Amino acid sequence: MARKIRFIHTSDVHLDTSFAGSRFPSRLGDRKREAIRSTFRRIIEDAKRETVDFVLIAGDLFEHDRITPDTVQFLKQQFESLGGIRVFISPGNHDPYLRGSPYHDEAWPANVHIFRSEEFRPVELPDLGARVVGFGFNRTQLEEHHFARLARLAGDAVNIVVSHGSDLGRVPEGKAKHGPLTIEEVAGKNIQYCALGHYHQQRPVANPIDDTVVWYSGIPEGRGWDETGACAYLLCEIENGQASVQGIECNQYPLQVLTIDCVGFCTREQIIDAMLQQRGVIFNERTILRVRLTGSLDPRLDLSTNEMEERLAGEVLHLQWEDQTQPALDFQLLAEEKTLCGWFVRELNGRIANSAAEERETLERARLYGVQALLGREIRPR
Repeated sequence: MARKIRFIHTSDVHLDTSFAGSRFPSRLGDRKREAIRSTFRRIIEDAKRETVDFVLIAGDLFEHDRITPDTVQFLKQQFESLGGIRVFISPGNHDPYLRGSPYHDEAWPANVHIFRSEEFRPVELPDLGARVVGFGFNRTQLEEHHFARLARLAGDAVNIVVSHGSDLGRVPEGKAKHGPLTIEEVAGKNIQYCALGHYHQQRPVANPIDDTVVWYSGIPEGRGWDETGACAYLLCEIENGQASVQGIECNQYPLQVLTIDCVGFCTREQIIDAMLQQRGVIFNERTILRVRLTGSLDPRLDLSTNEMEERLAGEVLHLQWEDQTQPALDFQLLAEEKTLCGWFVRELNGRIANSAAEERETLERARLYGVQALLGREIRPR
């Protein structure tokens, strides 16, 4: 009887990510980029501590257009440190196997196997009574249903498949469909475990057909606001043909979004107090936090985010503000005032009442900004 097989499944590490469009300060982008390295190093250390048999990397290990020679050497050193623990890499759309890629141009440690072909190829592991079958992207865009070409595997070993790809049964909003697949193309092929990459949320793929276990490992270190909360890799076991998985949290600097309803607030201290109530629950000093302010905002409240950041120094790693509040202004009441502000509101109210729908929003914004200026408030464009 084959012994228990233990392995790590990870993907979408995205070493050398650019944070140019993130609105992060450059130093925070540098820190986050280094955190991705640290997280990958943590996964390698866990592989040694757990004495796994091998590590599966289901694509997008690095950014092909940005990877540096230093990062290539870093990867080689990490893989060499695993000793006899094997590594199987299935290149994805961000790190395809092609000329100019480190996968193609560099010599890798003997324990590393890179799947180079856009055909599923097996690697036999007789000492484990298993085989790993993998697929490698050779381009940045793969539109074919590659799993449809995977034949039923022989039943003389535990079959583990690794590939990058897009489950069409549940596509995340805005996610490109690279290597599309359906559960019907995976099931029924005598696979005990299918390790997928590309989707950044850790989750199983629903399989109502047979016992094939299919998982996305998810991104191990979140990079954007659609990757908030804890991130992890998968520690997997197969025994007597049955696969089980455990998510292991590993991210260094989690991203979180905290929504604060400002209705009834008249001072920024109330915003700070509402935030601090979530300290240790939503965020800590290692969190990159986006604070989303909502509701009707009392015009007396001076929403000075710079001053609030000073008050919150040390509570989080970094703060971003998303202002979705609406000022609690009574324009009809303001129009009755015998002041410059009252005259301005009366003029704009008249124009708004007689405006076409396509210009009404512009006029309403002009009224809001004008009143904020006349009342000596900070003008916050929307």
